[in-house]
Amino acid sequence: MEPKAVLVTGAGSGIGSGIAEVLAARGWRVAVNDVDPVLAADTAAELGGPERAVALSGDIGTEPEAIVARAAALLGGRLDALVNNAGIHRRAPLADVAADDLDAVYRVNLRAVVLASQAALRQFRSSGMSGAIVNVSSIAALTPQMGVGLYTATKAGVSAFTAQAAVEWGPFGVRVNAVAPGMVRTAMAEAVYADAELHERRRAMVPLGRIGHPHDIGTAVAFLLSDDASYVTGQTIVVDGGFTNVLIDLLPHPGAPHHDATTTLAHR
Repeated sequence: MEPKAVLVTGAGSGIGSGIAEVLAARGWRVAVNDVDPVLAADTAAELGGPERAVALSGDIGTEPEAIVARAAALLGGRLDALVNNAGIHRRAPLADVAADDLDAVYRVNLRAVVLASQAALRQFRSSGMSGAIVNVSSIAALTPQMGVGLYTATKAGVSAFTAQAAVEWGPFGVRVNAVAPGMVRTAMAEAVYADAELHERRRAMVPLGRIGHPHDIGTAVAFLLSDDASYVTGQTIVVDGGFTNVLIDLLPHPGAPHHDATTTLAHR
């Protein structure tokens, strides 16, 4: 049986690479998209070469429809699933964020998700396939963070788009879900986790006792794309080791001595 075909955007490194690795290991043939052609090629090669993965360089923020079409062509004329993972930060206080940075974050984090999903829907319908889409949101959609510009708003938009698309595209047999990662150790975040003290303080704040790995997100995505999730659509699954469920414990409690966040959670 011919392996199912999936496009993963922003898959040259980090969470996207972890998603691509899990899907390839589970028998999917993956189009590895990244704006950096070297990263795309290296990741595709690491996944097993043309039998398992093909490299697809290109900026999803400027050419989402073309990337989806090229992915289908590279994958033998079929596309069974899309994972909208690509995303960017432009850190700045919201009052000061520049218009160009607003546009860049919106273009990659939300506009590209919508346009790539529309293009994937057309691919699914033209080939008579049902299809599935998984979007990568963030716990930032639920818990704003200071100084991240439009990032939080775009990730909230991803979750809202996921629910809307699930409603409208369900009658076509297309399922649309999202994952919302929490703290994940990637190259982008390595400056934080390379600091042993910061790593330990963050780790201690997670009920499951560890910082996430890109494969943790990959396995959640694999589930949502699988037949095991055939009756799941419109959902955003938080993958954060329980972190967002204990944020209330960061508040001071009556009669309790002063604690920093790590101590507070250790005594919950």
